[in-house]
Amino acid sequence: MPGGLSTTQSSTHSDGDGRPVASRHARPAELLALAKAVGEHEGTQIEAIVAGCLDQFSDAEIDLLVEMSATAGRPLNWNVLTIDASVPEHVPRQLTASERARKAGGRVVALTMPILTPMNMSLGTFCALNLIPGWGPVLGLPVPERIEKLRDPDVRAEMLRRARSKEAGVFRRLANFGRYVIGDTYSPGNEGLTGRVVNDVAAERGQDPFECLVEICASDGLRTVLWPMPTDNDPDSWALRAETWRHEDVLLGGSDAGAHLDRMCGAPYTTRFLGDCLRGRKLVPLEQAVKMLTDDPAQLFGLRERGRVREGFHADLVLLDPECVDAGQATLVHDLPGDGPRLDSKAIGIRAVWVNGVVAIRDDEVTGAVPGTVLRSGRDTRTVSTT
Repeated sequence: MPGGLSTTQSSTHSDGDGRPVASRHARPAELLALAKAVGEHEGTQIEAIVAGCLDQFSDAEIDLLVEMSATAGRPLNWNVLTIDASVPEHVPRQLTASERARKAGGRVVALTMPILTPMNMSLGTFCALNLIPGWGPVLGLPVPERIEKLRDPDVRAEMLRRARSKEAGVFRRLANFGRYVIGDTYSPGNEGLTGRVVNDVAAERGQDPFECLVEICASDGLRTVLWPMPTDNDPDSWALRAETWRHEDVLLGGSDAGAHLDRMCGAPYTTRFLGDCLRGRKLVPLEQAVKMLTDDPAQLFGLRERGRVREGFHADLVLLDPECVDAGQATLVHDLPGDGPRLDSKAIGIRAVWVNGVVAIRDDEVTGAVPGTVLRSGRDTRTVSTT
């Protein structure tokens, strides 16, 4: 079970300051030993990313999460809890870990996103499609061989079968290729396809949707950017989200720590959520939404003098325009070293942001001031009880 701890000891991995952290391949006994070490330091917490996060926890995974929290005497948060009304049993099963932890003297908190996170795919570079059972060997071939395999009807049929099978788990959500939207394209033959739905193009060409998608990508040497349309954007799923957010062990948020910066764009969830609360679905009153985004995480993580507007607290403030606060469409930009790509979404309606009392953003523009600081466990955090 892959796992990550916020403050641990290991001989194989270290953080940006050279301090050791847990290996993703640590055994349960090692993780429990690390959890015990976490509990010996003030202001620490545990974060876990396990195989069952995306689909369904096994009993062994639940037992381990519970024991890690109880052993450390620290809250453990995991990400990310997906909410889809088409699988109503998913949320209660995942939150079983929280119920068992409470009884064992621990606390397990699920992180969940209040928006549908923009996420793109590609047949050319590693992405979630590679994680579908049986797809890895095909998508791991050199590009010419990969294209040849993908053009083989028998290979495509088997790939579709595996993608739609029970063993694919949460990745079954990616198997409706007719609902994909074509993003950036790179060949003359694909001119004009950007923004179009694969189903529509396939109907025009008299092709199966997956065959059509493969041919579009093959024309670009597999560089085509693909945007799967979400399957959980229905009223029932949003109602289930609103209900789940009220659970005492559910917190808004989620992060891959930038690991998929050209694949996923979760950063704008705060402004998009606020806009939705004010002018969209209005699932949560504005005051409650602000608390969910500020004070709730500050209390869970024990951030000292942060999360509230109070005399003596750090002046971390946001001035927003309720008439238009939102997030812009996710776009691929090339501004990393070596012209590396990343997804970017502009904040809309943010009039000013103060960090430690200094204006860092004014009218949606970054001022260049960098008054923030890296928070350190113990110095900037207090120890949070698990009860």
